Amino acid sequence: MNSKWGKIMMGAALLIGFVILTQFKKNAEPAWKVNAENFTVLDNWEELMDFEKMKYNELKFADHFNLFKDSDISVPLSNEHRTLRIEKTWNNGFQLYVLYSVDLKERDKNEGDVPRLNVEKIKVTSTQSKEFLGNAEIYPGETSSRGYVYKHRLYSSMMIHPEFNNAVNSQEDWEEVMKSNRYELNDISMISKNGIINLKPIAFQVEPAQIKGLPKAIASTPINQTLHINNGDKINLKNMEFYQIGSRIMLDKKIDKDLVTLIGEVNINNRKHPVEYEIESLNESEDFIQGYSLMSELFNIEEADEGSFSITHSVHRTNNEYSFSVPKIDIEKYNANQAEGVSKNELVVNENGLNVVYEGLYRDDANNQGGIKFSLETLPKQDSIQDFFIYPRPSYHFSPQSYDERYAKNLVSVRDSSGKPLEEFDITQIYQDEKPSFLIYFYNGLPVEDLFVTLSNLTHIEPLKQKVVVPLKLPPAK
Repeated sequence: MNSKWGKIMMGAALLIGFVILTQFKKNAEPAWKVNAENFTVLDNWEELMDFEKMKYNELKFADHFNLFKDSDISVPLSNEHRTLRIEKTWNNGFQLYVLYSVDLKERDKNEGDVPRLNVEKIKVTSTQSKEFLGNAEIYPGETSSRGYVYKHRLYSSMMIHPEFNNAVNSQEDWEEVMKSNRYELNDISMISKNGIINLKPIAFQVEPAQIKGLPKAIASTPINQTLHINNGDKINLKNMEFYQIGSRIMLDKKIDKDLVTLIGEVNINNRKHPVEYEIESLNESEDFIQGYSLMSELFNIEEADEGSFSITHSVHRTNNEYSFSVPKIDIEKYNANQAEGVSKNELVVNENGLNVVYEGLYRDDANNQGGIKFSLETLPKQDSIQDFFIYPRPSYHFSPQSYDERYAKNLVSVRDSSGKPLEEFDITQIYQDEKPSFLIYFYNGLPVEDLFVTLSNLTHIEPLKQKVVVPLKLPPAK
């Protein structure tokens, strides 16, 4: 019995010793020292990730919420006597982040001696097992550094965007692509001064984007503040939620469809700039504020920064239409002498603090375009409110089937003498006067006939009874 027990103890000791030895070999570093003049050598993992977050600032979001996936993919590079290791991955919408490492050799003089991963194609597979093959577009990041050495391994990364060209055409196919849960890197190789090593495809399981319903929240932070609209309405801001590819502010009720957007500003260390908050419909009983702009700010602030966002104004839409005519005789006069133009100065709208004037026919030499000029400004001028919040757009760009109704604002339509709507035109802003002016220009030149311009869904800006200020910071990870 004692002999049997002794054999068991000896076997256990040998097993433990083998595990310790294996782990030691795995973690042990070579005795030679990396030349810090030719490589960027880091002391710890946290420092490496700090550099990565400077390279791709959206990684701050992934790191904060622990969204990186550890990988156990290891590929021997036998010709080089090295190993490629995929360390971490993260996907955000269409993009895939890959952090990988290759062991350094004492003979390596600089990064050019170390094989670097190259990807030409990427195949995505949807949850319904439908496959799409596209080109791998590589985003290099915001910094010039290509790699970092940590524990005698050269760490490099890439942000991969699939480019499908004509491989994805229908709405159904795009929905399938968005639901992809598997990314496979194809036509991949390791490239160095010593040549090219072709590799087999490498695949990753990823989180598919949620395209229907409300994406699942990763974390949230309470707000519990109330907007007091000038018409007497009250809107409660419940909380700010963060999800896989964005953030949103949840509201307590459905919002009047003619309250099309909200305006405020972001303040980082007393540096302020205006921002627009788009209101989107969730269902028949609930709306939310889209927070992409706030996410962008959060990517760029440091822990020591003091940040907040405010909501100061509401933007309302009118159901009225306003028209003015452009006679054929004026167009002929303009064509005869475009440099002189045709001056009009006709008041079209003057209500709700909105002033629209038909200025005439004008040529903008800066953009080499000529057309119908009108000015559109809010009166009186309000601090921190800029006129790009009411930028006019061609009405034929919008249809109720394709867009949330709130997006249909400040629309411009043009009809010919028969009443037929025209579509071959666009609108650009021109910078001639102190007031904001716009030019309706036609791709093939002004039609030489009587034209009728209609402005609809015009918006006007009203200050809230009291501005709401909310601290801007990431909530703790769950």
